[in-house]
Amino acid sequence: MDDKYLPLLSKQNCWWEGRIEDDVHLTAWRAQAPHWMPFNLKELPLEAFSLNIITGPRQAGKTTLIKFAVEKLLKDGVQPKSIFYLRCDEVSDASQLREIIEAFLAHGGSGEVFIFLDEITEVAGWEKTLKGFVDDGDFRKAVVTASGSNAFQLRRGSELFPGRRGSGRDILVLPLSFRQYLEVVDAERAALIPRLAELHPILIAEARKLLAQLPRLQKHLLDYFQCGGFPLAIPSHLKHGYVSEDAKEAYKSWVVGDILKNGKSDAIGREILKVILSKAPTPVSWEGIAQETSIKSPPTVASYVELLERLFVILPLYAINPDTGSREFAKNKKLHLTDPFLWNLCEEWCLQKIERKTDVLAEACLAYHIARHLTAKYRARRLSERVAYWRNGHEVDVVAQSKDGLAGFEMKWSDKKTAFPYKVGPVKNVTYISRSYFNEKNPTVVPLAIFLAML
Repeated sequence: MDDKYLPLLSKQNCWWEGRIEDDVHLTAWRAQAPHWMPFNLKELPLEAFSLNIITGPRQAGKTTLIKFAVEKLLKDGVQPKSIFYLRCDEVSDASQLREIIEAFLAHGGSGEVFIFLDEITEVAGWEKTLKGFVDDGDFRKAVVTASGSNAFQLRRGSELFPGRRGSGRDILVLPLSFRQYLEVVDAERAALIPRLAELHPILIAEARKLLAQLPRLQKHLLDYFQCGGFPLAIPSHLKHGYVSEDAKEAYKSWVVGDILKNGKSDAIGREILKVILSKAPTPVSWEGIAQETSIKSPPTVASYVELLERLFVILPLYAINPDTGSREFAKNKKLHLTDPFLWNLCEEWCLQKIERKTDVLAEACLAYHIARHLTAKYRARRLSERVAYWRNGHEVDVVAQSKDGLAGFEMKWSDKKTAFPYKVGPVKNVTYISRSYFNEKNPTVVPLAIFLAML
């Protein structure tokens, strides 16, 4: 190993000295209560050649997943110095990245090697560096796993490897869904809840059986509205009944820091988020947002929203033409934040009260969870790819696009029967989602806590 890199790499690869138990991420994970695995390790390919791409927001568990993969390899008998981890925010440029990887390959032995490149999107031109190693055959005995928090940059970079990723796959690590949250805080109850394989038709008979569990599920859902699924927020909320200021600051630093790293202004980002919070869940235009900010530029607003989508902060829903299934991009957009905790965080940061907040969070959670489900099912390139909304006289809050066609979901945080009229419109198969009201058909109405618990 090149001596000039040895101090940095020895510190990041403590298992080279046989001390995986001293790893800072695993130590912090085990000290946290409750704790959970961010991803099923069995789904991470670890046979050569593989080029895996892990995406997801910061502080959601990507690094923890990598460190557990290292621990698994060590337990399986892999030689410690055949496993290499690099935190790329300490790498100056693509040239240095190449030098470091070359130095490791020269000293990693002649057998399989395992290379983990964490937050690789911090290095401009990373994709060309990795492509060079792949094309030259240097990775033929390697399992390479690269992670990053900028979804579009990672996906765009991975497009340079068509047919060149071996057994590798794309892995999305997100904050816990409501069902995953239940598995952490109420595991016995969660184990009894069936999982929906398809969004439509909903398993009405199974949903009816869960009505006896609804009061408890409702309580968990309201807690989830406070802390969301982020690893730092959940333990704090369970222990204190609120999310600590340290946890809030960690996630605010992520949002602000990544806005700045991408050449944008955090002040303008804050202005735009403030308007989004004030309008939610009403569809808005880039022009309408721009008029309420200091920049007055619709293209600038669009660029900030695109960045915040890349960072897993915003989930945009575009209008859909139900006759053709195509998006109508010129129409107003519904702009949801993703995880519930982000709504609370941005409400404080932007000094913008969210009106009818529970209604807003309920609709946003519905859209986000349907987007997650479809993204996983179809390996979509972005969360917004298979979700939209429809409005023409009346509205369908979320339109899900699957191989079987369109399915609509209308969120009404209400228990009044009159809130759920039976309508026949261009979006067929519409299911109402309620606070606690249940109805089997004409129309089908399912409580949100039950629907999300089954998803």
